[in-house]
Amino acid sequence: MNKEHATGLRVAIVGASLGGLSVANVLHRLGARVEVFEYFPHGFHDRGGALGAVDTDLLHQIRGNTGPTSRRPIRSHGHFYGDLWQYLMDGLPEDTVRFGIDVQEIIEPTSETPRIDSAGEQRSFDLVIGADGGKSTIRHYVTNEVPQYSGYNLWRGLVPVDGIPGPPSGTRTINGVRYETLGFPFVTGRGITMWNCGIYMMTPESEVAPPTRNRQVTSSKTDELPDWFIPVVRALFGNRNAAFWEACAAHGKVSAHGVWEFAADVVVNNRIVLLGDAAHMASPRTGAGAYTAMVDAVTLAIALQQHDTIGQALRFYNDDTVERGLLLWKRSRRAATYFAPKTSPVVSPAELAISPSERLPFPTINQEGAS
Repeated sequence: MNKEHATGLRVAIVGASLGGLSVANVLHRLGARVEVFEYFPHGFHDRGGALGAVDTDLLHQIRGNTGPTSRRPIRSHGHFYGDLWQYLMDGLPEDTVRFGIDVQEIIEPTSETPRIDSAGEQRSFDLVIGADGGKSTIRHYVTNEVPQYSGYNLWRGLVPVDGIPGPPSGTRTINGVRYETLGFPFVTGRGITMWNCGIYMMTPESEVAPPTRNRQVTSSKTDELPDWFIPVVRALFGNRNAAFWEACAAHGKVSAHGVWEFAADVVVNNRIVLLGDAAHMASPRTGAGAYTAMVDAVTLAIALQQHDTIGQALRFYNDDTVERGLLLWKRSRRAATYFAPKTSPVVSPAELAISPSERLPFPTINQEGAS
């Protein structure tokens, strides 16, 4: 299927995060008739924190030369999510993305023209691509496998840098379990420089929530910072780091996200395709989640260009994506050997607030970077 064959191909993409917009761009440039359905009611140009590293060459390859010049520059380090999202959005024709559409069902999913019911209207497509995140509504049409909890939380902090020294930095190992805090600065689309920081903490699954859409990590069950959080940070990393997280909680945002992992055994079923977090999920510690979704998009475009039929192209995409997803999952599992090793009992971080004199493990701590 070369570019001529792809022209006019009707493609529905469920999910308008970086993976969904990436595949929308590359398929649009092949001449496909692309529509993106997004559950949330508006765009993500002001959303979220930052990615520490982005393959900008790959990003420009995906976007190509179509559409207007990006409204915001793609910076060399500390890439604001909203900038990346807007850059990809600008590569698509207006009205490609339909916001506020909750795709819950695919009708006749085994046919060559599966239908989507959106806003009470049924429409047929040649391909339906599930790029709808960790809690994908499309995934079950392709595989019965589901994400598994990794054993640890990522606490994320966002705060303007003005008047707040940082970023935090430190590691501590207690009975074979590693606790780590780190961060970096980035500039938002509004020109505000922010600290983007995190803490990895072993956490029982009972204290986290399952994955939600468009995220490989998900918010904890509480919206309030628990009383134990700052004392635990102080016990683990010292007063300077505790002061940073206190300022982050007071002047910014601190939230907990359980890390879930997943590598699908199959990512294509007839004309339904999985991409990004719907196909594979990994710890943010790998730094490869968004990158892998972008590679998925490029791989699908190459497959459609290099094969004579859609079936051949999708078989190639399936084999390549499953293999890459498994490699990413293995990298994620290696991170879990530090933050939630199977050889250590699961400890709630709240227990770490107990003073060293009252808790046996503390005298055997290996400490680096705490102050």
